[in-house]
Amino acid sequence: MKKTIRSLIALLLAVLMLGALAATASAEDAAGKYPAGQQYKAGEGETKVYTVQVCAGPNLSGAETVRDEMLRDGFDSFLVEVDWGYLIMCGKFTDKGNAFLYREMIVKETERKDAFVIEVELPQAAVDEFVEHFKQDPACANVKFNGWETPTGPFVDMNANEEETAQIYVVQYSCGGNFDAAEMRRDELIDRGFDGYVAKYPCFYRIVAGAFDNWEDAFALCREIRQATGNWGCSVQLLTLPASMLG
Repeated sequence: MKKTIRSLIALLLAVLMLGALAATASAEDAAGKYPAGQQYKAGEGETKVYTVQVCAGPNLSGAETVRDEMLRDGFDSFLVEVDWGYLIMCGKFTDKGNAFLYREMIVKETERKDAFVIEVELPQAAVDEFVEHFKQDPACANVKFNGWETPTGPFVDMNANEEETAQIYVVQYSCGGNFDAAEMRRDELIDRGFDGYVAKYPCFYRIVAGAFDNWEDAFALCREIRQATGNWGCSVQLLTLPASMLG
């Protein structure tokens, strides 16, 4: 009887150990898209970037749990240590618009609606590392990070700096991370008679129409698009675009 009990205990321990190893391996695989265990101290970085703060708290263990959850969800998550605790962040962007688009993806995928964009200072090496991993992200399969081939149809690369740029008012119809969906929404605008085009950021797209040097004309087009498409979420945005788009 004692041998049987010892055998059962040994079997149970083996099962628990295998389960723990499998869970650890699964977490490592899921988090492998971006560097795991990232943690920085406030005030020790030299490069200003925009990032998405998903939450904050005084407890390191709790902060690490949220960070690892965000990693498993596919987001570049890291901690910033401050005097009173830890900030849990995602993404490292030099462009504020990209950070806002990243926030939209986070809210959509995780329902963390309280996430918001802030500016922090991080080591340049951390930013470079993010860019390299971001370029290899499977979610970016249909986009090119900087200077890859141009997709079909009306399109502008927001990363290109090959000509003079200007602050231009446009109507944003929608945005998202999938290029096929972006083309579809752009074509909806074109089919309705509007000059729709895709503005490409790293891994994100804005589907927009128009190019104006003043807000009033852009808002007039925004009203037309709302009435013609029923998309009342359209909004006027100020973007930096090639100056040639103003004609």
